[in-house]
Amino acid sequence: MKVNVIRKEDELLEIEIPKEETLTHLLARFCEADSAAVREHPFLTEPKLIIYGKNPKKALIKAIDNVLSALEEFKNHFKRALKEV
Repeated sequence: MKVNVIRKEDELLEIEIPKEETLTHLLARFCEADSAAVREHPFLTEPKLIIYGKNPKKALIKAIDNVLSALEEFKNHFKRALKEV
């Protein structure tokens, strides 16, 4: 998977994740800093994740960890549900 850093400043990080709109929105949802998933045009641009905060890189890494944790929890619940069927 390719990740392009569009803009990196002290309190701003803008990345582009080609062809991964769902992942971009998921990361924005789990990010504890101010963040947004944007796409200027559905056919002409790639999805972008913009994070504002004191340390946006740290916020993105924490968002990734939060997503992985939520997916692990979902996997465990799913396995238990399958055993009950």
